[in-house]
Amino acid sequence: MTDTTPQPRARAGRTPRWRLAVFWTLLAVLLFLRFGQVPEMLILPVTAFGDVVGELATHEMHMFAMGFGAWIAVAAVLVQVRRPASQVAAAWIYTLPTVLTFGLAVALADLPAEAIPILVAAIGVAVLAFVAHPSSLRAKVTPVARPSVALLALAALAAIPLLAYAAGQLGIHLASGPGDEHWEFGHWLGMAVFATMPVAFGLLAAAKVSGWRFALWAAGLQVAALGVASLGISAVSQLPAPWALLAILWGAAFIAAGELETRRSARSAAPGRSAAAAEQTVPHRTDG
Repeated sequence: MTDTTPQPRARAGRTPRWRLAVFWTLLAVLLFLRFGQVPEMLILPVTAFGDVVGELATHEMHMFAMGFGAWIAVAAVLVQVRRPASQVAAAWIYTLPTVLTFGLAVALADLPAEAIPILVAAIGVAVLAFVAHPSSLRAKVTPVARPSVALLALAALAAIPLLAYAAGQLGIHLASGPGDEHWEFGHWLGMAVFATMPVAFGLLAAAKVSGWRFALWAAGLQVAALGVASLGISAVSQLPAPWALLAILWGAAFIAAGELETRRSARSAAPGRSAAAAEQTVPHRTDG
């Protein structure tokens, strides 16, 4: 997935090796804290589907969301391998869900005592990895192209049902209590964050921060995934069938709208100037 819109240009001179070493060490620790104890989480988007009903199905729905979110986080880390300074959107995407999901779980769930230090450590490492990202603070919030009105409108449109769904999941958590495993482990909280994050990802894409196409695909795929899971798993957290279909359609439309803008931008580039060259038009500091 190659971003053809203008991207920040690294300052003359590469990011110091020590900073890159710290950055990659933090990312490795983050992945270990999130998935090292439960590597099977990465196969949950596949194994969650099956002939299950009732409470077990609700677990499967939550497991699907956890697994899909895990893959988004892994992809956000892997995309840093090439020109990490230009992948600011991915840095937001491995940070926000970690901080919100684990923070809410620690604050509002009844987790096993041994899990709390791991989640707190993951929150801290995610924040440090974001700060250590080889881009400046200004570059983390500065658009690299004209913000997209179309993507902003689509993100705002999706925000209404997604935030309503998230509020409903949070309400279920607050209304439940001991004896409900989903309450104890923060599953309802996780579903609330899972539905909220595409709104944030969509805004990142609409704002055209560096590496915005990763946010574009993350938002579209996560909403579509919620729709697919709702059609395939009958559970408390599923969307009604009409809303599930709309979620899938919205995800496809959001990605298509962003990709069309990418192609129009490439076609409008000055003759003889490649899209790759156009990426070097907005200078910024990369040493923080």
